[in-house]
Amino acid sequence: MGLLQAALRTYESQAHLAGVPVEGKETLTPISHTIQKAQIEIIIDEDGSFREAKPVPKAQSRTIIPVTEESAGRTSGKGRSHPLSDQLQYLSPIGGDKHKAYLELLGRWAQSEYSHPKVRAVLRYIQGGTILKDLCAAGVISLEEDGTLAGGKIEGSEYEKCLVRWRVMPPPERGSSACWEDQSLFEAYISFYHSLQSGEELEYCVLCGERDIPAQSHPKGVVSANFGAKLISANDGSGFTYRGRFADTSQTGSVGYTASQKAHSALRWVAANHGVVMGGRTFLWWNPGGNPLPSPDFLDMESELEQQTTFVGYKQQLLDTLSGYQLNLKDQDDVIVAALDAATTGRLSVTYYNELRANDFFLRLQRWYLSCCWDTRYKGLWSPPLKQIVRCAYGTQRENFIEVDDRILREHIQRLLHCILDCQKIPHDMVQALVSKASCPLAYKPGNRELLLTTACAIVRKYENEFGEVEKEVWTLNLDENNHDRSYLFGRLLAVAEQVERSTYSLDEKREPNAIRMQSVFSQRPLYAWRILEEALNPYYQRLAPGLRYYYRNITQEITENLLAGDSDLDKKLDDVYLLGYYHQRSAMTKKKDKNVTEDESNESAK
Repeated sequence: MGLLQAALRTYESQAHLAGVPVEGKETLTPISHTIQKAQIEIIIDEDGSFREAKPVPKAQSRTIIPVTEESAGRTSGKGRSHPLSDQLQYLSPIGGDKHKAYLELLGRWAQSEYSHPKVRAVLRYIQGGTILKDLCAAGVISLEEDGTLAGGKIEGSEYEKCLVRWRVMPPPERGSSACWEDQSLFEAYISFYHSLQSGEELEYCVLCGERDIPAQSHPKGVVSANFGAKLISANDGSGFTYRGRFADTSQTGSVGYTASQKAHSALRWVAANHGVVMGGRTFLWWNPGGNPLPSPDFLDMESELEQQTTFVGYKQQLLDTLSGYQLNLKDQDDVIVAALDAATTGRLSVTYYNELRANDFFLRLQRWYLSCCWDTRYKGLWSPPLKQIVRCAYGTQRENFIEVDDRILREHIQRLLHCILDCQKIPHDMVQALVSKASCPLAYKPGNRELLLTTACAIVRKYENEFGEVEKEVWTLNLDENNHDRSYLFGRLLAVAEQVERSTYSLDEKREPNAIRMQSVFSQRPLYAWRILEEALNPYYQRLAPGLRYYYRNITQEITENLLAGDSDLDKKLDDVYLLGYYHQRSAMTKKKDKNVTEDESNESAK
C-alpha cells in the first residue's frame, strides 16, 4: 500500500465526515470540492434579491466551494471559472470573458436535472448585474466614479481577487443558509459534474483497481506549507513527462478522477489536522480508520506527561499515556507515517514513508522515550524534543535562543524520525556535534548551556547503550560509583573541581569556575588539565569548612584511586561518556547540598 492508497482508504472510512464542519479542525472536503479563503460574504434570498454583504474575518474565511478539474488547478486568476463561489472579477461584468464563462457554467448547472434552489437564486442575482453597486452600498468595497473597482484590499486581497461566498436565506426548516455547509448542495454538484464527465472513456485506476474516468489534472494544496505543489503532475505531450518510456499518455499508469479526488482530499485533511511543519517540511502520521494517535509534534510529550522524579514513575506514566491511545486500536491496525516537502513550487515530494502495525508503532515510541531520557534538576525525568536535539546539535546561539536553518532542521528531524520508527541508531555525527558544543560551555549563556548539557547527556546515554550488538542498560540515569571507565571518572573529577570553587562563592558572585573555563581543554587532555585544576583548587579548599573540605577531598581521592596511575591513555581525549560522569557527580553533590539545607532549616524551625 502506498501513500495515496492509504489516503484513499482513509477517505472511504471517514466519508461520513465529508463536508461536515468540526470546530477547530479542517473539514474533509467532498469530491469535486476544495477549500479556499473567502473575503466577501453575500446574503440573498431565494428570489435572488440582495439582502446584505460583509467582509469575512480571516479566522472564519476557510470555505468549501465546488470546482472543476480545470478551475481547481488554475493559477493567478487564469483558467476556467469555479461553478458557484469565485473571485469578484468572475462574478461581475468587469471580468469580460471570465464573467461569461462563469455565467455559462452556473447556468448549465441551474438548468440541469441536478439543479438546486440556491444555485438558481445565485444565478438570478448575478444576471441582475448589480453586484458591484450592492457591495459598494454595503461599504464592503469602493468604486471609482465610472463604476470600476477602486484600488482597495480586503484581508490583503485586491478587490477583483476577493473570493465571494454565498448565503441564501431559506425558511428555517430548509437547513443551513450557508452554501459552504449545505450537504444537499454538495451532492447536487457532484452529480452535475459527474454528468458532464459522462461519455469519457474509462481506464483502469492504479489506486482503486477499478475502471473509472481518468483524472486529467490532480488537486494541489495538499499541504499548506507548499500550497501550489502537486503530488501527481499532469501528463503532457510537449514536455518530457513520459518520453523515452512510452509512445503516448495512454500507456502510462492512470489514476481515476474519483480516486484522485478522495485520496487528495483525505491527505489534505490529515495534513491539516494531524501534521506538523518543521523547517518547511510537513510530517504526519495517522490511522486510516480515523482513530487518534499521539500528536505528531514529534515526541514532544512535555504537554502530556507530568513531571516525574523517578524512572519508575516516568515509565508508568508513559505507558499509561500511550495505552490510552491504543484502546481503540487493534494490534494489527495500520499507522501511516509520511513526510512531504517541495523542492520547487509545483512539485510535492514524499521524502519519508512508512507503514507500521499499531503494536509496533507504540512499542517503538515507548522504546525511544525510555532509552532517550535524562534526569534533570528542574523538569525531572525528561525526553528532549526532536527540534531541540537538532537545534542543540547544529544550531547557533542568537541573543537568548539557539536557532537553526530550516533546511538543516527538516533533514535532521527526518533522520531522527528514521531512528525512532525504524529502530536505527542515532547518527554518530549528531552525537559528536552535541558533545562538542556541550564541552564548550563558555560559548553559551547559562540557560542554553544547561539545555545543551541535558540534551547531550540524553543522546549520549542512548547512543552508548545501543553501541553493542545487544542493547542493554550499561549507562544509567544516576551516579554509578562502581563505574571505572576512564572518561566517566574524569567527568566526575571535573564536577568536583567545579563544585569546590562554587562552594566558596557569595550569593551574588557570577564568576565562572576554572573547571568550566578549562572544560574544552579538559575534554581533550584530561590529565594535563586536571593537574592545573588541582593546583588551582588549593586556595579554595582553605576557604571551606573542615567538614566540606573533607567531603570533597574524600570524593576526589576515591575517584583518582580508580584511575590507573601508570596508564599511558590517561591523557588521551575523553570519550563522550565523560559528560555523563560530570552530570551525575554534579547532580549527586547538588542533591546532598539541598538535603543539608532542608535539614538545617527544619532544625532552626524546631528551635
